[in-house]
Order: sequence, then structure tokens, then C-alpha cells
Amino acid sequence: MGLSASQARLLSITQRINNNELQSEIIANAKIQLSARNTLASEKYINSLDATKLEYISYNDTGIKENVALTFNAVNQYTPLKNQYALFNNENQIYVSETDAANFEDSKNLYEFLDKYGLFDEGRNEFQAQLDAYNKQMEEFDKKQDEYDKALAEFNKQFDDYSAALEEYNKKLAEYTEKQLQYEEDYQKYLELSSLPKLYDNFITAATTGSEAYHYSAAKGGDSGCLLHVLNNLLKDSSGTAHPPYTTSADSQISALWEDSSYHIPALYTVGENMNAHQDAYVCDGIDVGTDGTQNLYEKARQNGEPITDLIKLASDYIEIDNGGGNYSYEKKSLYQKTIDMYYLILNSTEMRSGAGSLNLWSLSDVGASVGTVVENFVEGDMKGLDPKEPEAPTPPDAFNEEMPSLNVAAPQKPEKPEYTDKIYDKPLAQWYTNLWNLMDGNTLSDEIYSIYDDQADFDYFTVGNKPKSSTKDNNNYVVMPNDQAGNAEWLQFAINNGLVTLSQAALRNNTNGSDITWERVESSSTSDIYESQDETKIAKAEAEYKMTLAEIQAEDKQFDIKMKKLDTEHSALEKELESIKGVMDKNVERSYSAFS
Repeated sequence: MGLSASQARLLSITQRINNNELQSEIIANAKIQLSARNTLASEKYINSLDATKLEYISYNDTGIKENVALTFNAVNQYTPLKNQYALFNNENQIYVSETDAANFEDSKNLYEFLDKYGLFDEGRNEFQAQLDAYNKQMEEFDKKQDEYDKALAEFNKQFDDYSAALEEYNKKLAEYTEKQLQYEEDYQKYLELSSLPKLYDNFITAATTGSEAYHYSAAKGGDSGCLLHVLNNLLKDSSGTAHPPYTTSADSQISALWEDSSYHIPALYTVGENMNAHQDAYVCDGIDVGTDGTQNLYEKARQNGEPITDLIKLASDYIEIDNGGGNYSYEKKSLYQKTIDMYYLILNSTEMRSGAGSLNLWSLSDVGASVGTVVENFVEGDMKGLDPKEPEAPTPPDAFNEEMPSLNVAAPQKPEKPEYTDKIYDKPLAQWYTNLWNLMDGNTLSDEIYSIYDDQADFDYFTVGNKPKSSTKDNNNYVVMPNDQAGNAEWLQFAINNGLVTLSQAALRNNTNGSDITWERVESSSTSDIYESQDETKIAKAEAEYKMTLAEIQAEDKQFDIKMKKLDTEHSALEKELESIKGVMDKNVERSYSAFS
């Protein structure tokens, strides 16, 4: 090998040795960095062993207790047996879900809000079942009612026929009873009068026979003076003595009789004396002169709107009794009183005293009578009752034998229509959302859900007083928790630990008026539902990261060791080759010096 070639080779090897040494230094530095990375990974892993998290004790749908991460969703979501908490921001606004906010804004009152969560559904279903049952009962009732109405209509027809027959029978029975009473009265009167002297016969005998009989005949013919003689005899006692004064029905008096000693009919004294002694028995027949026999002179005058004159009072068979209020009743005069009234009537009539000058007289024609008709009315009418005939007993009607119809169909009982009432059957759920409603509406107190009992004190359902919403969109007491943040446990833990969120718990408070629900601020560490525990997930993650980093470091370190070993081997070979080349070059130099020496 020539010197120049050796020198070139020497330079090449020297360059490679230098490069080899540089690569070794780079690998050494890299290994130092791997050591630093190992230290940092170890420190991070050690620090992660202190990681903690907030957990929340909840209950699943089957009531089993379970621990979950503390998130807004975990706190806000209702489950039975769960304590109710509320999260507030620094402006004292409660965090609510988007659903709760939408339901609140769409409700005018508490009941509409509760209805959004189906709290009245069971009560509505119950009412609908009751209403369906009622409608079926009403269909059955209507059928029975139609049957009953038809039966009742037939019964009413039969009963109307029966009632008409019974009314007709009762009418006949009433007529018979009235006739029987009249018969008994007439019979008693007959018995009473039949024991007395036969006055009518005595009167007729005395007035139509004997030397003075012409008085009665003349009176019947219209001689008023003769009529006075007859009446004069009737007003005396059996000895022929008069006993004035005699008081008339018009409250006037006869102070003395118009005496004429030559006209005496002693037989008439006995008639008049008996009439006087038995005034209750011997009464007028009730048919006044100048009437058709159906009304007395009083009634005739009142019907025609005429005044009741003394002439009417004297000529009538009746005495009028004023009962007040325009009501009048009438009693028959005794024959003896009628005798006194006729005596005064004839004595002061124009028929007796025509041309009497200044005397204020009346005319019998004013009451549709004359002296002859007065005599006929008195003797042939009134005095005929003096000799009674035995009355004929009335015949009773046949017995009423028709059987009363009966209604054999009972009236159906109309079912009672149910009335809808807002009923709650899930008390915990209703209390949960009632409490939430009040907080969202700005009230920290809520009425407790209470029970309604029936008459037998058996539980029926729950209820709570309805309330109108007072808050508005411009005056909200709540803030919506976004859905993407509602399940973030790290955010909530950070917010609680740094005072960005405070926690309140619903608690039952008893007072004099009952009980209600109030909200009390609590620390998460003081509750029985929230606790701090090691974050096993973070620790496991850190451990995995540490192991992975350590494996990467170890793998890289191994590669570096392989490269270093290779570099060391190459370095040793280069050094040997370098020494060999230097030896060759030294020999070449010695030869060159030898050649020139």
C-alpha cells in the first residue's frame, strides 16, 4: 500500500471513530433523558395514589342501595327512598334540568306541573273506570226505568179508574152521611116536637072555626088589620095577657099591642105560649117571601149590592151574623120572634096605615110581598113545622168492593254519578316535585302531601293544595343545567370544592299548624348521602400510564444498549485497523529515509 493510500485510509478511519464517539455521546445523553422520564413517571404515579372523588348514595328501581358518581343527574333524578337535594349557584338560583324547566314554564299552577310527571294519571284511570262502570249501570237503570215507567203508567191508569170509582162511592157515602146526619137531627126534632101539642092543627082549628074565624080568612085575603088580630092573639099567654115590650130583629120595640077586646081567640094563646116556651124547636122554614126559595132576603140584597134595611131584617126568616172580613152566616129565627117581627112589620106598613101623613112607613111590596103572601108564607110555610112528620131514613150506598190496584215493580235505584277529583297515589314522587316547584317559584317552604280518608277512616288517596305560579321568565329563580354538563362528575366536584355550587337538603318541619317541607343548606361532607373516596379509576389509569411509560423507557434503553454495544465493537475494530495503518505508514517512512541516507 502506498503512503497516500494509507493516509487516505487513516483519515477515513479517524473520521469514523470520531463519528462513533459522537453517536455514543448522543446515546448516553438519551439514556440520561430516559432516566429523567422514569423519575417524572414515578412521581406522577405516586401523586395519583392520593386522587379522591365524591360519590353519592342512591337507590335503584328495585330499592337496592348503590354508590354512583356525584353528578347533577344523580342528585336531580327521583328514585324512591332517596333524600332530595338541590344545587344552587352563587346567585342563589337552583340548577334544574332542561325537562324540568320546560315543564315549569308550560305550567300555570302546581297541579299542571305535577300533571307533567303523570301524578294524576292513576286517579284519572280510576275515575274513568268508575265512569265506565257508572255508564253501564245507567244503561241497566234506563232499561229498568222504562219497564218501571210502563208498569207505573198501567198502575196509574188502574188507580185512576179505582180512584174515580172510590170518589164516586165516597161522594154517595158523603151524601148518605149528610142525609143521615140530617135525618138524625130531623128525627130528634121530630121526637121533641111530637111530644108537644099539635100547634099547627090547633092554630088551623082556632083560626078557621068559631065566631072569630073570619079574622084568619080576612087576613089571608089581604086584610092587614085582621092579620094584626091573629098575631096579637099569638103574642099573649094562655090567660090572654100580653107582656110587652117585645124586641124585634131590627132592635126596635113594641111597647103595647093594638088591643081590641072584642077580638079574642083563646085557642091561639096556647099556640103562641108553646112557641115562646120552645123557641129552639119551633123555627122558620127558611124560605123568605119574595125569593125563589134558594136565598134569603139578606143574601139577595148583598148580591145586588143593596143596603140591609129594617124591612129586610123584619121580613126575613133569618138573623144575619157578621163574621168579619165581609163574611156572614145565618141562623133561622124562632117562630115566636117571627111573630113579633111580623106584628111590627104590618103595624108600620103602608098596607095598614095608608094616608098616615108624616109617618115613615114601608111597603111590603118592597120585598116582593103582600099581606096575603105574608100570611101564606107564615102559616102554610113556617108554622107547618109545628106538626112534624116522621122523617124517612136514607138508604146507604152499596158497599165498595173494588180491590185497590198494586204496583208490583219496585222503582230502580239510580246510580250515583262519580265526580272527578285530582287524586295522587305516589306520595314521595308528588312531594319531590312539589318541593321542586316551590323552589323554582321562589318559595323555600312546601306543603306536605297529606292523606284523604273516607267515612270509615280507610285510606283513600293523597293530595296537596294547588298554587298559582308567581314567577315569570324575567324573574327566574332557577338556571338550566345543560345536558352535556349534567353528567360531569369532575365539574360538579370542582364546583363544590371551590364554592361555585352550594347544596341544600329538603327536610320535614313540624309546627303548630301541622308540618311542611323546608330547605336547609348543608355541606357535602356533613350529609349521609355524599362521601369522599379514593378514585380507583384515576389510580388505575395512572398506574397503567406509568407501566406503559416504564415499558417504553426500558425498550428504548435496550435499543440504546444494543447501539452502544455495536458502536463499541466497531470502535475497537477501527482502533485496531488504525494501529495497523499507522504501523505500515511508519515502516514506509523508515524505508524512505533509508533510501535517501
